[in-house]
Amino acid sequence: MSLRDCRTPRIPPIRRDLPAVRMVENALYLPHSEARGRPSALFDDARRFVPESVDYRGTVPSWQRTDWPRDWAGGLPADVPEAPEEAYLFLGGAHLHYGHFLVTTLPRFWPLLSGRPAAPILCYAPTDPALWQPYRFAVDILSRLGLDVRDIHAFEGPRRLRRAIVPAPAFQEEAFGHAAFRDLCLAIGAGCYAPDEVDADDRPAYLAKTRLAGGVRRFANEDEVTEILAREGVEILHPEAMSFAEQVRLFARRRMVAGSLGSALHTTLFAPPGRRVAALSPGRTINPTFRLVDVLCGNAVAYLHQPGTAEAAPGAFGSQQHLADPRAAAEDLLRRMERMAAAPVPGGGAGAGSRLAGAGSRLAGAWSRLFGRAPL
Repeated sequence: MSLRDCRTPRIPPIRRDLPAVRMVENALYLPHSEARGRPSALFDDARRFVPESVDYRGTVPSWQRTDWPRDWAGGLPADVPEAPEEAYLFLGGAHLHYGHFLVTTLPRFWPLLSGRPAAPILCYAPTDPALWQPYRFAVDILSRLGLDVRDIHAFEGPRRLRRAIVPAPAFQEEAFGHAAFRDLCLAIGAGCYAPDEVDADDRPAYLAKTRLAGGVRRFANEDEVTEILAREGVEILHPEAMSFAEQVRLFARRRMVAGSLGSALHTTLFAPPGRRVAALSPGRTINPTFRLVDVLCGNAVAYLHQPGTAEAAPGAFGSQQHLADPRAAAEDLLRRMERMAAAPVPGGGAGAGSRLAGAGSRLAGAWSRLFGRAPL
């Protein structure tokens, strides 16, 4: 059964302005607790949540609570301690899942394009640096921004903040993207490949999930597809066995990359514009987040679905699907990859990123206008 192109959603134009920044006096930092569960937005001294501190998926808060604690109806308890620093740069939550780190955590770090801030960075994050170590992608990405995990401050319990500086995100799942986010990602990825490596390798690669012990989703019979692809000369790779830099370099060097739909494809954010990607999708409709990434990067992406794909027992995954005809899927994928590799990227693959040389000065000027002084 042949592969068919998926329905791809229309998305709003990429935003060229910088995201909003708000300064909040006398804020409340409220992390996870047994009573409330997941962390909250920041609150101001009128007990209102700070909109810029909330991450949304579409129009719904994706992981934070925005309601004032019921057991604090009479006001903030006097025993809630005050944080030691005069001001903090609040950059949301550190989501230590690869895809969520890229599209939810990292979009708040855009102010670092103007240099390392003087104010300490505050997040909802692990308080013990050792807890970061299993998530090498996060450690590596932070290091490419000049940060150690010890530079990410967090508190175990509620804290009063004398002043919180809260940048809104430069990318929001299913909703919008700012060119500043692409600028940030290009700056992070720039050291992972040399300019003369771009499109230097004609051998196509396929990013497989066949060795994952668990995860969000995968095709239960993907191994039948990869066996055929490998026989035809496609290199089968497994992202979980690669470093962050290796993944970025792969997308930079290879003229054609394919894989099953998932967060590994978001790595194109750090690669040069105009990547060619073919993605096998379990469903006919593509989440707008993927299209936002494609447009930011100027990528040519084919999202492909096989009719007859059915749900399988999930096992250790959130869901698993069974391709109706893996041989036909592999053969169709090979044909599509060959055509895409030979064709120019529509629009020249320029993407929506701004000129990196001017990004720092634009941000420095924005900080100065907002706070009447040089960048933090």
